[in-house]
Amino acid sequence: MDNGINKLRSFGKFSLDPVKCVLWHDGKPVDLPLKQVELLAVLTENSGEVVTKAELLDRVWQDSFVEESNLSRHIYLLRKMFKEHGEEETLIKTVPRRGYLFTGEIQDLQNTEIIIERHSLTKAVVDLDAGDEFDEPEPASIKPRRRLAAVAGAGVLIIIAAVVIAWYVIPRRAVSVDKVNSIAVLPLRSFSDQEPNSELRIRLTDALITRLGELRKVVVRPTSAVLPFADSAESTIEIGKKLQVDAVVEARLQQEGERLRVTMQMIRTSDGANLWSGQFDGQTGKILDLQDSIADSVSRSLSGAVSDQPEFTKRSTENNDAYEAYLKGRYFWAKREPASLAKAADFFKQAAALDPQFSEAFSGLADTQHLLFSYNIDLRPELIEEAKKNVAHALELKPNSVDALVTLGTIQAGYDWNWAEAEATLARAVAEEPNSPTAQLRYGSLLVRLRRFDEAEAAIRRHMELDPLSVVGKNNLGMVRFCKKDYSAAETLFKDVLDLQSTDSTARWMLSRVHWLEGRKEEAIAEIGDAIANDGDDALAEKFRAKANDQGPEAAIRLLLHEWRTVPPTTNPFALANLSTYVNDTDGAIYWLDRSIKERHPWSLWIASVPEFEPLRGDKRFLAILQRMNLP
Repeated sequence: MDNGINKLRSFGKFSLDPVKCVLWHDGKPVDLPLKQVELLAVLTENSGEVVTKAELLDRVWQDSFVEESNLSRHIYLLRKMFKEHGEEETLIKTVPRRGYLFTGEIQDLQNTEIIIERHSLTKAVVDLDAGDEFDEPEPASIKPRRRLAAVAGAGVLIIIAAVVIAWYVIPRRAVSVDKVNSIAVLPLRSFSDQEPNSELRIRLTDALITRLGELRKVVVRPTSAVLPFADSAESTIEIGKKLQVDAVVEARLQQEGERLRVTMQMIRTSDGANLWSGQFDGQTGKILDLQDSIADSVSRSLSGAVSDQPEFTKRSTENNDAYEAYLKGRYFWAKREPASLAKAADFFKQAAALDPQFSEAFSGLADTQHLLFSYNIDLRPELIEEAKKNVAHALELKPNSVDALVTLGTIQAGYDWNWAEAEATLARAVAEEPNSPTAQLRYGSLLVRLRRFDEAEAAIRRHMELDPLSVVGKNNLGMVRFCKKDYSAAETLFKDVLDLQSTDSTARWMLSRVHWLEGRKEEAIAEIGDAIANDGDDALAEKFRAKANDQGPEAAIRLLLHEWRTVPPTTNPFALANLSTYVNDTDGAIYWLDRSIKERHPWSLWIASVPEFEPLRGDKRFLAILQRMNLP
């Protein structure tokens, strides 16, 4: 336990806090497993003296039985760390048949607040049951063998000397956060390759981002924006610049059984200054407590940018098991794949069953069901009816839930074709949470379908400000330009998406449509062939390309129309209507559009806005279809 006196040991460019078990190098925390920090604490405590292997094993692994080979491995890794940071590996010397000797020159820095302030170091211990703490050396056990001779026996002089040493030795960082208006919380990383639980780390990241998202005056990048950097080798500052934020929060997770330790720091993007650091202990079954403690500490560190003491809303659930299931649902929901969406639905159902008052569980389930429908995965009408019931219940529990409003508005447009209600609902969601990238995106997507292109572009650009690397945002912005017939700008946007994600089917298909309408049919055929292959049908892709080479682009399109209409279980009537316009088959286009709206196919929403169907606007049958959908 910390007794309020902070003791730092400095050697070279390193500073070790043996109480909080944090090692710093040149002002930045070093990623080290807890046992290696504790091992270094014992060695530096006895600097200049041999510490036997038995004593090290007893001090560091007092409650466990480990072999000497484990100790040797940790010593090797410490030496490797020293070398990587430009220090001599001989800082730790092996004394044959005896033990190990720390050879570095230690300066003990002893002070209460000044040094802590220099590092902005805080610690929160979260509701651990007795006996569940990580093994931390007690201050009483720390008995430095070397003291500054000039201050021996003089308490006042010790404090003065510590202040002086802290000022000149400890790397100083500016801690002003007055200009931090946007932050990104990077996916938690592990201290060790032996802790591969990526799902837990992403769930914790998402929980923290969601909680911090309640800070209205600070924009927090969404989970979807930071996930691509989960395993990135780029520096924190490089990532921060790509995400266009003022500061980045990076963290490491250490797990021992049910126990968790999160070590965090906030880095200013402009100059790499360390604005804040913290260490938090918790348990896997009490993530609610861990999340709240971290969020509270981060918000207080941002007190210069937000109100003096930001207040978070009341928890949506006090049931830890329900919250765990909900976070797992969020994890699979974010993947946007057929199998993962099915898993997400199961976890959201589990969360709702564990706590029937948990609004977010019901809104998460409703949105997952809606996505299964709109992604053309499960087109059963009863699925959407279930989604409507779930979102209605979510709003009964929390009338201003932005997540629920966004899902409700999307269903009102995508299935009910109640455009006025959909617009009102989504506009309300944007008003409730202007910094919600999802609300801005879906509002903009609605406006495109209503041919209000300038308003749509404004909303989607706001989404892109909140999530600068959003692939779906770029695709939707490309759709706006495509529908406005600004084909050059649309092509640039879709190519940007493919540069980021070469297998993105939406961008590939849209690029083919741009090329076809521009008269660049050979390029369109090439993109369609690649899109078919990306979708997993290599045989059809080869057949399609061969037909185009032998008989021309239109023959290849007719082949595709024939192939797709012969597999009814996966027939997409809207796509067949679209392709029919390529070969001037007006009757075929009308037939497939009529099929599309009868089935309430989710792609039917684009009927009024995409340029392929403009030649049909003089056809009474097409106008009747628009009227049935309540479209202008």
